[in-house]
Amino acid sequence: MSYATQRLEHPSRQSEPVAKKVDPMILRSARQIYRYYADFYAAQLPRPMGIAVNRIDMTGKLIYSQLILLPQESFVPMELIEMSEYH
Repeated sequence: MSYATQRLEHPSRQSEPVAKKVDPMILRSARQIYRYYADFYAAQLPRPMGIAVNRIDMTGKLIYSQLILLPQESFVPMELIEMSEYH
């Protein structure tokens, strides 16, 4: 079973995206990748749209523009990563 994050726009609430369930391991990996980025490169690089996490080996890469995922990758948007850091 694989989990992926999808943003669904409700017709009456265009500004409030709803996130579907994300595998906790993928979210944890995305948070670790983002922390590494924030600690070492945040001053040099722009804010990413999100992180693509490989479900096989839990490695990831920051996504800045065009989103193209491989079949074994899941996308975790920055809003979900930042939201989960405070909860």
